[in-house]
Amino acid sequence: MSYALIDNASLTAVQRVLGQVVVKNPDTVNGDLVAFENLIHAVLFYDDLICIDNYKDEHKAERSKAFHYVRFLSPQEYGLQDLERKAESETEAIRPEIRGGEFVDDDFRRLLDTLKLNMVCTWDLRSSVYYLTMKMLGQPNTPEFNKYSEISSAIFSELADARGTRGRWSREVRLVGSDGHVHTRGEMARAAEAHSRGRGGTTKALDMFVASLNWIAYKAIYYSLAARYFRADTFLHPIRHAYQMHWMRKTGAYGHDFSSKLISALSNKVSTSVSEIVDNGRNAAIPLELPIFSAWLTAKSGDIRNAIPSALEIRNRSDIQEVRGLLHEIRVAYDEAGIATANRAVEKWKRELEKATKNVKQLYGLDGGQGVQGSFVIKIYNSFAAVKGLPQFPEFDFKIPLPDFIRTNKSNGFSNLYKDITAELTAVERLGGVRDLMAARFLIDDSKYIAPKTELPKFRKVSSEWKLPM
Repeated sequence: MSYALIDNASLTAVQRVLGQVVVKNPDTVNGDLVAFENLIHAVLFYDDLICIDNYKDEHKAERSKAFHYVRFLSPQEYGLQDLERKAESETEAIRPEIRGGEFVDDDFRRLLDTLKLNMVCTWDLRSSVYYLTMKMLGQPNTPEFNKYSEISSAIFSELADARGTRGRWSREVRLVGSDGHVHTRGEMARAAEAHSRGRGGTTKALDMFVASLNWIAYKAIYYSLAARYFRADTFLHPIRHAYQMHWMRKTGAYGHDFSSKLISALSNKVSTSVSEIVDNGRNAAIPLELPIFSAWLTAKSGDIRNAIPSALEIRNRSDIQEVRGLLHEIRVAYDEAGIATANRAVEKWKRELEKATKNVKQLYGLDGGQGVQGSFVIKIYNSFAAVKGLPQFPEFDFKIPLPDFIRTNKSNGFSNLYKDITAELTAVERLGGVRDLMAARFLIDDSKYIAPKTELPKFRKVSSEWKLPM
């Protein structure tokens, strides 16, 4: 049996995608769609979906009904208290430090670097006192800055989960100026009380950010330990996954996420193929930024609310079972036969994936190494000829043949899955409609949304009456 361990934050994200929970911050939408995609992966490619049942007592029954295909496990019944204590102990060892306006401790600095989140803290004047304020470093209303907003919003949203499940977080952070001066609590409290234009402490937003980072660390460690206990792959909300990778590298912790990494490779490969097909005939390919399996099922069913029921319905289709069987083979090899056998199984996965990629590209007239559609070649030439005033060929269908052993060398499971996905997505995506379908059910109430504070890089080190660099 293969198990997918899903965290409660991901289930809440799925409810937001389906319009069952109101979105308070529109910057979290893309992260929620990734969490939705993870759930679709789990439904299609794992035998059993499990979740630790530590959500709010008043919502447990409702959540169990909404996710009837997930098996909720009692922490008490399975003795997970030791895992909680271990996760708390690991989190307490984290010592966040902001020096010269940036996180410099190994844990949070590495996380922010992984996320490529550019931020800086400066002393900003409020009521005659300077408070340490967190800002996004960059130019507002640019694609890069929008990415920063999404990441920071995903981090802040962690505290919503903290109110729903038990755990541990802290707002403690060590503050050190670029000159090496350590700002103590007592010193800052006296400055705030005296309104003397001294350093009065941290803003509430920065406190919440530090607390959110602590909560991310706690949950990532907790679910990593639980996954090892249940011999499961973890499907965490994306922001937690980033910290999980750091923690596993740091501690040498053993992870079971072989299958989820291979599914991600499959998803990325399909996405690339679909992008090439959709952009066929253009001068430059444009990446298809879609969670590929949930996009496929949404396009197939016409409504994202039907994506999960569709996944549950087709999960035992022969081609998906074949892919799942190969994942089983790889998992057993890792667990029982050793790394050499496992690597051979992974190579088989790659070969099947490569064959499926070639087959579907050939089907759509692209060079997949298995023959070239003559009519496609003529169409491309004719469009070029029309511009250049050259003579055009009449269009007719023929195929430049390749040897039979190449044309018939295909994996039915991978190929059929590929064909289904590309048929649906290319038909809808050429009209630009898949992303709109996926976001159609979000209920967004942004009446209290506050955009993140910003700092232009060129003014980062500049002092003024209203702002001082740290």
